[in-house]
Amino acid sequence: MNIKNTGLDRSALIPFDLLGTDEVGLSKAFAYTLGKEPSALYSFLHFIGLKTNHTKANFQNISIETERVRDEGRTDIEIKQARKFHVIIECKVRSSKVHTQRTQYLNSFDNVPQKVLCFITREHDFKKQLHNDIQIHNLGWIDIINLFDNKLFLKNKAVQDFSKFAMKGFKMKEQKEILVQDLGDPNEIKRFREFQVYRRDVISGSPLYFSPYFTRSANQPEGGGLSYLSKILGILTVSPKDILNFKDDLSKFAGNPNLVEKWIAGVKLDKKENEKTFTYFFLAEPLRLNVPLIKDGTNKKGRGKNWIAAMIPKNRCVTFEEFTRRLMEKKNG
Repeated sequence: MNIKNTGLDRSALIPFDLLGTDEVGLSKAFAYTLGKEPSALYSFLHFIGLKTNHTKANFQNISIETERVRDEGRTDIEIKQARKFHVIIECKVRSSKVHTQRTQYLNSFDNVPQKVLCFITREHDFKKQLHNDIQIHNLGWIDIINLFDNKLFLKNKAVQDFSKFAMKGFKMKEQKEILVQDLGDPNEIKRFREFQVYRRDVISGSPLYFSPYFTRSANQPEGGGLSYLSKILGILTVSPKDILNFKDDLSKFAGNPNLVEKWIAGVKLDKKENEKTFTYFFLAEPLRLNVPLIKDGTNKKGRGKNWIAAMIPKNRCVTFEEFTRRLMEKKNG
């Protein structure tokens, strides 16, 4: 094969492209980036809750290993520092759900103070678990990309190459914008209004905003429709009985201790379902819309396209563009 330079000085290809488009390639690219760039490594370790100082000596004493073969199976990435911490990372690309592996590697950890089992999948399912002294985190690749999307890494070629590789080869930069869901249950309306929390059955995916659709039967002062828009500051999938174990996560979301206490009180409304697992959306102060938005009530073909009609399906998200377009139509009409 002729590989002579033909005078092309630039290419859209990056070195990570040689790794292929499967989870092995993505996990190796991620491990390489963490091993090459101390700031990327410590940003990730702190993101998953590890308490460790970002020093040159610590970095030199950390080992990063890929495809470690154990009796329990082959792990994708392991990050360790003797007598301090041990992190096992399982990477998924095609599948967004993790089942048996949630418990597969619980006996694989070294005897260290901090142990973290981390699953990184196509979609963040937000499930938070504690197993004895092991923290179990479930992240989406979108969280890793967003973690590296800041001024600290703006001119860091390795980090930028990894982000491009993940977004281009694996279509990871898919993020929903505004979650729109029916809200009619009095307890859930109270949770939203008084505690800035929205609760629902376990789901994955990470929308940016939430807009509740008050049903007519709810008899709210604003009437039926979308009257509020709230920024989603964080999402957890937990049991109400365990919420206090994740106070650190809530603090990261809020940056405000008073808001954290409000959120915790909102989760604790579920006294009768204390053992059941739900997905909780922790919200900023709701923005009141000048005019409520309603469902597409026409009978024309394709009604509700890009919008909502009849009973709103689970996980229905709309774009900012469509949301604001309808706001302007309502205001001018």
